[in-house]
Amino acid sequence: MKAILPALLLAIISVTAVFAKGGPAINDKCPVDGKAVRIIYRIFTEKGNVAFCCVECMDTYEKNPARYPVTPKAPGS
Repeated sequence: MKAILPALLLAIISVTAVFAKGGPAINDKCPVDGKAVRIIYRIFTEKGNVAFCCVECMDTYEKNPARYPVTPKAPGS
């Protein structure tokens, strides 16, 4: 039992670190189709985390990011 607790704690910390990488998304609308974003679909860029509504939009953006400008969130949102 003593060995399980540290392993479980390490697993929880590792998962948290993966999802916290880079901070919150800089946008609240998908740059490809304008829908509300889901934070699980995101790309880490030099601008910050860019979020998307679905994996298809994320893949489309990765192929040609210059074609899809990212609109930042309004301040305070």
